[in-house]
Amino acid sequence: MKVGEYSFRRRYTAAQLIVDIASLAALAYIGYVIYICAVDIDNLKAMNHTEADLSMFDWKPLLIWAVVGVIIFAASFFLIFRNKKKPEKLYINENNAAKYSNIIDVCISLVRLMLLIALGEICYLHLAAIMLRSVGFSTQLLIDALIIVCIIILTRIRLSAISETEQEKAESEKEKKYIVED
Repeated sequence: MKVGEYSFRRRYTAAQLIVDIASLAALAYIGYVIYICAVDIDNLKAMNHTEADLSMFDWKPLLIWAVVGVIIFAASFFLIFRNKKKPEKLYINENNAAKYSNIIDVCISLVRLMLLIALGEICYLHLAAIMLRSVGFSTQLLIDALIIVCIIILTRIRLSAISETEQEKAESEKEKKYIVED
């Protein structure tokens, strides 16, 4: 892995493992909602002994949410495993490049998890719209959006903190160097 010109070995943290497992569970939930919808609609059509037209009940449009979930999952792994550019506003050196990368990777993983949870909620709302012919709104989507904003803000705070700490260390080392040379 690289951040700018600094190379290091990537460390896979326990937090990232837990978030990846939870993300897979959220993706499985989306698949489960689609599966249950497909089974229920097919059972409903099989039990229909009337002349009612049930052609409007189709579960296949729900597959778009599974595809979007897989795209989010794949895009997040691409963002995690690509080389990162050195930020202009932060002080990054060899000592904190790995910390910088790990903080960014955890942020990407957490945002992916929250997006997949929100996508599961959207899939469920779409299912309700298909089955019950009612359009609803979930406050859970607003909460998910607020959590994503909080994750990004806290990540920026953490990045600023490690940058300031490293910058202070570098300045104190320069001062020690000047004292010794005088």
